[in-house]
Amino acid sequence: MTWTFEKVDIELLDNLNLNSHEKLLYILIKRFQNCKNGINVSNKYLMRRTGIKSKITLRKYLDNLSLYGLCARYQPGQKKTNTYTFDRNEMQSFIRMQLGKKKAMSKKMKSIKAHNKYKTALKNKDVIPINKVRGSNNDLP
Repeated sequence: MTWTFEKVDIELLDNLNLNSHEKLLYILIKRFQNCKNGINVSNKYLMRRTGIKSKITLRKYLDNLSLYGLCARYQPGQKKTNTYTFDRNEMQSFIRMQLGKKKAMSKKMKSIKAHNKYKTALKNKDVIPINKVRGSNNDLP
C-alpha cells in the first residue's frame, strides 16, 4: 500500500465559516482538478467518501462552497455526474446556469403543489367545484 497526500491551504483549514464536511468536500473535489476531461464527480461518490447520508445535505454543503467562492458546480441532468470548476470566470457561468435551473424547478414544484392542494380540497364534501356551480341556475356570474 502506498501513501499519498493532498496539500491543503492553511486558509481552508482555518476558515471558521465552513464546517468539516464542507472542507472535506472541497479537498475531494480539488483532487480531480488536473483531470484531462475536467472535474466530473458524482453525488454518490462524494456521499460515500464523506459519510453524508442525505442528498439534500450534500447539496447544502456544495451550495455553501459556491457561496464562499471556493468552487461551483453544474448539474447537466439527472443520472449524470456534476461538473465542478475552480476558475473564477467559469464559476459565474456555472452559477447562472444553476440559478436558472433552480428557478424553473421551483416554479414547476409550486404549480404541482397548487394542483395537489386543489385536488385535495375537491375531495372534501363541503367544497363545491366552481365549474359545477357556474353551470347551474344560481345567481353567480
